Amino acid sequence: MSADYLPDATWSAAIDGDLAVTGTEDPASPVLADFFAGYDRAFVLPDEREELEGFRECLAANRGAPLRFGRRHRELVIVLRDAAGGAALGGANFLATDMGARPRQPHVSVALNYLYVDQQVRGRGLARKLVAAVAQLAQRAAGRPEDEMPAIFIEQNDPFRLTADEYAADTAHSGLDQVDRLAIWARLGARAVDFPYVQPALSASQGSDDGLLYAALAYPGDAVPAAFLHDHLQSFFGVSVLKGGDPAAEPVAGAQLAELAELARAGKDVALLDLMAPLARLERGKPLPPARSMLAFAKQA
Repeated sequence: MSADYLPDATWSAAIDGDLAVTGTEDPASPVLADFFAGYDRAFVLPDEREELEGFRECLAANRGAPLRFGRRHRELVIVLRDAAGGAALGGANFLATDMGARPRQPHVSVALNYLYVDQQVRGRGLARKLVAAVAQLAQRAAGRPEDEMPAIFIEQNDPFRLTADEYAADTAHSGLDQVDRLAIWARLGARAVDFPYVQPALSASQGSDDGLLYAALAYPGDAVPAAFLHDHLQSFFGVSVLKGGDPAAEPVAGAQLAELAELARAGKDVALLDLMAPLARLERGKPLPPARSMLAFAKQA
């Protein structure tokens, strides 16, 4: 990527020879519309979906209030295409947060809110290339060196916490079985965060989403300091979820932040669980074994 990769509100650059990424932080950019068209095909569950106006609010906050909680934030949307142009192959939306200097911790955290690859072009390794682009862009957006790796966090559907209808609807719509999707991310380096995560409601017309698993991608070490996770989620909840609202005042967000603050005061870490072995015990197309969540299943002997 060129050294002036983030010069303006909307930009484009070649990556990996035959691909190009175009990104924006402009709420009125056609790049956002292109991203949303593919996103709309990829995400269907009502409480996990962000609407177009919600994305616009988050991008607009870059200009209005980039500094919150003593940390700088930048929300971006990117679209991946063949270098020759044409339809979008995939896209991502993420929040980059400068976490400051912390001993043995990344300087930047990323809330990778959404990432999709169009069904017609799966199998080309595009998810891995999108993640690499997100990592590099997040470092650049925070003004940090690109040879450092940010801490990337993602939400994933928890197959044990979805209803049968939700499981079937999302699998049919996305073209990916829920267990297969977890396995894809596990191969990319994702490990489950051992914390009872719930996404607060994205808007007044939606409910909170307790059918999710939180995961860290290529995180250094086997655990995340509770203080780091608290600050990351405080930024994510305040910017990407609540669109500038106060996460401490929102019951679902506030309860999780309070729990993490208590763990942080005690100097505790939050473990990361490798899901490859647990996922190998699940048989595609057959009923899931009894367990209240993927975390609980992963801890079973």
